[in-house]
Amino acid sequence: MSCPNCKCNKSKESNINISEFEELRDYFKDEIIDFKVVDYINDQNEHSSYVEVEFEDYIVELENIDTNNLTLDTVIDAIIKNNLK
Repeated sequence: MSCPNCKCNKSKESNINISEFEELRDYFKDEIIDFKVVDYINDQNEHSSYVEVEFEDYIVELENIDTNNLTLDTVIDAIIKNNLK
């Protein structure tokens, strides 16, 4: 039997209101120092890439993001959407 108050038993809310989204967007615009595309050869000898996002104290790697038209806004959107899943 699991704990009824445990976070793992609660469904995560995937919807966020516009004001919260804009607040997060402004926060990340201030906190992100830099981002870059990293190209590599995966285990199947195929070209692949990810985006490395640099913050002051840590680095976040984003996979499955379109690197052709990469902007700060698309990076921020990917970070927000990945954390809402």
